[in-house]
Amino acid sequence: MRRILLIFLSLSLIAVSLSHGQEGIVAIRAGEILTISGAPVINGVILIEDGKIVAVGKDLDIPDDAPVIDASNSVVMPGLVDANAISIVRGDDNEQSGEITPSFRVSSAISPQDRELKRTVQQGVTTLYVPPGGLNLIGGLGVVMKPVGETVAGMIIKGDAALKIVMGSDSTRGNRTPRSTRPTNFYYRRPATRMAVAWMLRKSFFDAQQYASSREEDDPDMEILSAAMGGRIPIRVTVRRAIDIRTALRIADEYGLQLILDECTEGYKVAEEIAEKGMPVVLGPFYYYPGTYSQYYEGREPNWDNAGILAGAGVKVAIASNVQPQSMDLLTAATFAVRHGMTRAQAFRAITLTAAEILGVADRVGSLEKGKDADILILSGDPLEVTSRIQRVIVNGRTVHVSL
Repeated sequence: MRRILLIFLSLSLIAVSLSHGQEGIVAIRAGEILTISGAPVINGVILIEDGKIVAVGKDLDIPDDAPVIDASNSVVMPGLVDANAISIVRGDDNEQSGEITPSFRVSSAISPQDRELKRTVQQGVTTLYVPPGGLNLIGGLGVVMKPVGETVAGMIIKGDAALKIVMGSDSTRGNRTPRSTRPTNFYYRRPATRMAVAWMLRKSFFDAQQYASSREEDDPDMEILSAAMGGRIPIRVTVRRAIDIRTALRIADEYGLQLILDECTEGYKVAEEIAEKGMPVVLGPFYYYPGTYSQYYEGREPNWDNAGILAGAGVKVAIASNVQPQSMDLLTAATFAVRHGMTRAQAFRAITLTAAEILGVADRVGSLEKGKDADILILSGDPLEVTSRIQRVIVNGRTVHVSL
């Protein structure tokens, strides 16, 4: 009992020193370090200072007065990167005034105290992409952020990170067009069909082309669309069925767009086409949980080999929770991906470095390298073993979760 109490006190002291950003070097002595960007380091050391990694390797000199986290019987890896996370906003994450709302920014609605952030941290996620809601055809701009912080501004590491487009049933849900009668309520609106989705997307990009060439008056929506078409803002398209994936690829060809494909439930059917276009995929969830009758038809043909098939075809694949609260955590998803055809290296990268590359923040997160943010997980064993548990989560050099 006394030994347990001493261990608890020592862990608490280290957690406090890290959580308050103690000046000087803090060291982690690890049994195995999975750097992701390079070979694993056995019996290695990570040195942290001012929230950044200053060195990773074997036989590093540790200052005599530096606090040391003993993870000599543990595995250390980068914090996980969720490239499409659950909504953490106050109120509605959709702009309900219209279907084409490129200038809507989800950052204005983010709640830094949302309870989902605590669950996210406990699952080892230290960086996440938060998109707008999925009910608008062009829904607005998402952000990349850390899950801890006192203010939203202090948590965001990349604003205007991507423009969200939703194809398929979600952007048509509840809509209907007037035919022989006049519209009588809010729900008489477009698009109402897949054909209308494609037409409205084409029209939006055509209008943006015309705006870019004339700029007769300032239009915030057209400014965002023009920036996205010019490659200054990434475009992320939510597509599940193969028919929608192919439509997205055709529209991309027509307007010279480089897309990131989200969810991609039936990506395995068109893996070679996606690879040929060089478009990355943020995959998930493994099993889609339909919330409506129309969504059922978009998730009825999942394939557990999806990640392995896409990666095997040469597609850059990230694995994400993809805004479904029922989704499995990222480590479990990576384990299933390996079980169904992905290599271990691909699966580890899919929830760390590849995800960071797709989000455009790989210079800061996704691997354990000198100069990067000290976002670190300490686990009791192999991260892909179901019996391994997360013992400690560190964000920006500060301990934010300890499991005893």
